[in-house]
Amino acid sequence: MSPLRRLRQRAVRVRGGGGWQPYLLTMTGLVLIWMALWGSYSLVVVLLGIAVGALILLLFPLPTMEFRFGLHPLRMVVLLVTFLWDVLVASVQVGWLAVRPRLPVPEVTTVQLESDSDLLEALTALAVSLVPGSLIVDADSHDRTLTIHVLDAQRRTMADFADQVRAQERRIRLALGDDDVNPAPAVTKKATGRSTPRGTGR
Repeated sequence: MSPLRRLRQRAVRVRGGGGWQPYLLTMTGLVLIWMALWGSYSLVVVLLGIAVGALILLLFPLPTMEFRFGLHPLRMVVLLVTFLWDVLVASVQVGWLAVRPRLPVPEVTTVQLESDSDLLEALTALAVSLVPGSLIVDADSHDRTLTIHVLDAQRRTMADFADQVRAQERRIRLALGDDDVNPAPAVTKKATGRSTPRGTGR
């Protein structure tokens, strides 16, 4: 098998795409990252980026990813506005925690997601981490659960927090034009919304 054919097979595949589109998409992303790292857009840097990108695709196979999503403009606006509002409110709340005399009570909770999609899990985890006061500790792709550190658990119950995370997941899913939810696998060891106070050892 020729090296070019191996490159095509190891590139990220997009459902509905054909020919060299997956390969070019992956290579373009790698070259852009290469130029950003060097901080230069000269011809030499671009050519080196292409060479390094081709070598990476040849030596390190990328997982196959199938995107069944599109974009829903109105729902995307709702997602962005809601997310920015959450960030604003959480920033004010975290700022208040920094000046009030009482220390916050952090907890760690596990949230069961509704969909069975790697992309939705990654985007939901990213959105949760970008909101001040919450941080992803672990993402279980098998059980579709997110383990999240909550800075102040006294403002709301962990069940309410889990509902907010799943609501964020639904907004992301709808913004991507996916009206169907693939049920996540049943969780046998981790309970939805289970919380563990930090430092208790549980």
